[in-house]
Amino acid sequence: MAESALHRNLKRAAARWLWDSGYAAVAEEVKVPAVGIVDVAAAGKWKRRNPRRASFEREPTVDRFHAVFVECKAMRSDFLRDQGYQHQFAFALDERRETHRRQRRRKPRHASAALGKFDTCLVRPHANLHYLLTPAKLLRAGEVPRRWGWLVYEHGRIRVVRKPVWHEVADVSTMEGAIARALTGQRMRKPMAKPTVVRGLDVTPLSAAS
Repeated sequence: MAESALHRNLKRAAARWLWDSGYAAVAEEVKVPAVGIVDVAAAGKWKRRNPRRASFEREPTVDRFHAVFVECKAMRSDFLRDQGYQHQFAFALDERRETHRRQRRRKPRHASAALGKFDTCLVRPHANLHYLLTPAKLLRAGEVPRRWGWLVYEHGRIRVVRKPVWHEVADVSTMEGAIARALTGQRMRKPMAKPTVVRGLDVTPLSAAS
C-alpha cells in the first residue's frame, strides 16, 4: 500500500518537532528489534538550555539520555490495525516476567501478533517515551493507547493533547545504532550524481558532494 501525502507530512512534522525539542539524533522509518518499523525515532536528552527552542518544558525525570518513538496515523483504519487485542497485554507481561525470573534468554512465544504494535512497544521496550501523532478529530481521548502520549497536527503545527507516561528501560543505547542505520539508508537511497570526466579522471561534482 502506497504511503499517502498526509502520512509523509506527519512524519516530517514529527521529525522537526523532535529536533526542535533538542534531541541530537532523529530519523524516520527506524527498524527496531522485536517491534518493527517505527515512523520516527529520536535519541538524546532534553537540555537545561536548548539553543533550538527558547521555551521548552523541562521535567527532571527525563533530563538524561533517553529514546522517543512517534507513530503517525493518517487514517483511522491504520490506527485500528495496530491496536491488537487488549487481553493479550497481561499475558505478554507475565511472559516477560517469567523470562527475567529464569535469567536466561529464550525464544518468546508468538503472542505479539495479537498484542498489537502499541502494546508491543511497551512489553519489549526500546524507548522511554511514546507518542501517537494524528490529524485533528481522528481519535477520541479514550482511544489513545495506554501509556502513550497524543500529538495532534493541525494548521501546520503540533499540539500536545496528552503527555506520555515515562517508561523505564534498562538500556536504550541500541537506538543510537538503529537511528544511524536509518539515516544512512535514507542517504544511500537518494540518486547519486553522475561523475564528470576531467583530463581522464573521474571527479564527482562539488554540488553532489555537498
